[in-house]
Order: sequence, then C-alpha cells, then structure tokens
Amino acid sequence: MQSSKFVQKARKIAEKSPEVFNTLMEFEKTKKIKTKTRLNFTIDKEVAMKFKKNAREKGYNMSAKIEQAMKDIIGGQK
Repeated sequence: MQSSKFVQKARKIAEKSPEVFNTLMEFEKTKKIKTKTRLNFTIDKEVAMKFKKNAREKGYNMSAKIEQAMKDIIGGQK
C-alpha cells in the first residue's frame, strides 16, 4: 500500500473509530493493549469497608468481584 493511501486509511479509521485508533496509538507507545478502564463510584462508606475487609479475609480481588457482578447484571455481555 502506498504511503499516501495508508495515511488516508489511517485518517478514516481515526474518524470512524477513534477508540480503535487511540488503542493502536497506545500500543505503539507502550507495546501493551489496555483492556480495562478505571471507574469511580460513590458507595456507602460502611458497605465499602465491609466489602474491603471481606475481600482481604477471603483473598479475592475486589475489582474482579465487581466486574463479575456487572457482567451478571448485563447478562455476560462485554
């Protein structure tokens, strides 16, 4: 593919799917593709403390449990 055609194709991808283009740019810099995102929630303080304590005692990852609960709510869709 000629250089100018490649640039035109890249611009189209960037316009049509900026998230794909940004992922490719991130990969170019870091050689890693991030598949996770950081979210912020406001949760009752007592519930949060109990959840954190429970996770520590049982040895599980809080993020993984929350992600699984979210998948259960949306029916396993990504």
